[in-house]
Amino acid sequence: MAAATDRNRIGMIDVARFYAIALVFYGHFIEEFMLLKSPAGAAQYKFIYSFHMVLFIVIAGYVAKTSEIDWEPGRFIRHRFFSRLLPFLFFTALMMVPPVFLEGKLFGLELPSVAGYAQGLLNTAFGLPSFCVPSWFLLLIIGVEIVHFGAFRFLKPSNKRLLIGAIVFYLIGYTLNLKLDIFNPLKGRTIGWNYFFIHEAVTLYAFYLIGIYLRRRRFLMDKLPARILVPAVVVAFVAVLFTYALNTGPFNFHPYDAVVIIFASHGHILLFPLTTFAGCALIFSLARLTPHIRVIHWMGRNTLILMCLNGIFYHYINPPVAKWALATLPNTGPAIFVIGCLMTLISLAACIPLIYLFNRWVPQLVGQPKVSGPLFKNWI
Repeated sequence: MAAATDRNRIGMIDVARFYAIALVFYGHFIEEFMLLKSPAGAAQYKFIYSFHMVLFIVIAGYVAKTSEIDWEPGRFIRHRFFSRLLPFLFFTALMMVPPVFLEGKLFGLELPSVAGYAQGLLNTAFGLPSFCVPSWFLLLIIGVEIVHFGAFRFLKPSNKRLLIGAIVFYLIGYTLNLKLDIFNPLKGRTIGWNYFFIHEAVTLYAFYLIGIYLRRRRFLMDKLPARILVPAVVVAFVAVLFTYALNTGPFNFHPYDAVVIIFASHGHILLFPLTTFAGCALIFSLARLTPHIRVIHWMGRNTLILMCLNGIFYHYINPPVAKWALATLPNTGPAIFVIGCLMTLISLAACIPLIYLFNRWVPQLVGQPKVSGPLFKNWI
C-alpha cells in the first residue's frame, strides 16, 4: 500500500486499489444502514464485504517483491516498522484528538477521560484500534507479510507449490479460526493472541499467494479489447450477486452474520473463496477497462492514507448522516445506493487536501520512508 516511483507502478493495480478503497468508504457508510435494521442496507453491506477486504490482500500479493524474502530479518523488521507500523501509530495519535471535541462511535469508551484513553490504547496495542478502526488493516498486512517472509522461500520455486500452499494455508487458517474463534469482542476476546491479526493472516496468506500466482501468469497485465472486458465485468458481477447471499455461515461474528475479515468470520468454506475470487475478477477487469484518469491513479497510489482517513467518517460522520438519510429518504436499495455513492464521492474528495498535506510535509510518516524532506530525512 505504500507509494513507489511511477516507473515501478502497474497502472491497472493502482486503479484496482482505487476501486477497493472506494468500496471501503462505501461499505463503512452502508454498514450504518444495516445497523439501523435496513434490509436493503444489509444486502449491500454483505455484497461488498463478501470480497472487498480480501481484494486488498490479492492486490498486495500481485505487487509483492520476491527479493525481500532474501533480506536479513533485521532489515525486514525495520522496513515493515517504517512503512506499515509507523503510519499506524501516526494516524492513531492523530485520531486521538477528535474525541476531545466531537462525539462519535467509540464503542463504549468514555472519552475524553484518562480511563477511556487508557482502555483505547490498550485495545489498540492488542489489535483493536479503537480510535481509528479502519487502520486495523495495516496490522493485518504486517501479519500476512510476516507469514510470507517465513513461508515463501519454500513455495517460490514453482507455481504448483504456490497453489498447493494456498490451499493448505487456507484450510489451516479457516479451520483454526472457526474452531477457536480467537478474536471476538462479544466474547471478551480482544486481548491475547491476535498480534498483527496473525490468526487471520494465516488464512489470508492463501489469497496473497493467489495474487503472486496471478502476477506470474501476467493476469490482465496486457491490454484487452472491451469486447472481452465488458462481458468479464458482467459475468463476475453476476457471480458475486448470485453467490454472496448463499454464504449463510457458519460465521464467528453473529450480530452481522456476514463475511467480516476483522473478526475472521468467513462463512462457508467453499462459497467464501468462490465469491471472493469473483469479486476480485470483477474489480481487476473493471480496472483494466477503465480509461486513464489521473486522479484515480493518484488516489490508488495513496490508499494507505485513505484507509486511515476513513476513520474520520467511520467514527464521526457516517452514523449521523446515515440516520438522517434513513429518516428522510426511501428505505429502498436504489435510494441507499445513490446516497451511498454520493457520500463516498464526497468523502474521498474531502480527503484530497489531507493527502497532499501529508505527502508534502511528512511522507515518512504515511508509508513513504524512502522519501527525504522537508521535515525528516529518509529512514530507509
